[in-house]
Amino acid sequence: MRGLRSGYSTFEMITVLGISLTLIAFAIPPVNAMLIRSKTTSSINRLVAAVNFTRHTAVQYHTVATLCATKANGKCGASWAGELSVFLDRNRNARHEPEEKLIARISNNNSDNSVTWRAFQNKQYLQMTSMGYTKFQNGNFVVCPANANPKYARQIVINVQGRVRQNRSVDKAGYPIDRKGQQLRC
Repeated sequence: MRGLRSGYSTFEMITVLGISLTLIAFAIPPVNAMLIRSKTTSSINRLVAAVNFTRHTAVQYHTVATLCATKANGKCGASWAGELSVFLDRNRNARHEPEEKLIARISNNNSDNSVTWRAFQNKQYLQMTSMGYTKFQNGNFVVCPANANPKYARQIVINVQGRVRQNRSVDKAGYPIDRKGQQLRC
């Protein structure tokens, strides 16, 4: 009696490989969408924490605190997706100067998302007063994924009282919309 051979035939291996590739092909789009949503959520959480921290700092130090994306020269106006600075801004000029205390640098979250700040008065910074209010800068941040697909865009809204909320409104097709019912733009 001859010994039994163990192993798989070529046909069996090709069948298993074909089924595996088919399952992977169906799994890739949902995984990609999940990664995009995760990166967007991370960016949103970073911005909410930065705004809340700035508000807390202004109240704690009883002075104006500024949150902005600083350029190398200390002026505000760099990309909001990059490093953010929170500093005491006693002269309220939205520029970190040597005599003003730098409270925190908030690193970027290694995301390739784009972040846009739109606010009353069109300033490229956000200032909070010692009462925890914005300096008449109610506005919103819009976070868009690298692929600029508006379906994955998210918005956080900041009111004059300095409170932050995420806008979760969507249209019938599932695209995020602003308070006027317009799709978020990337």
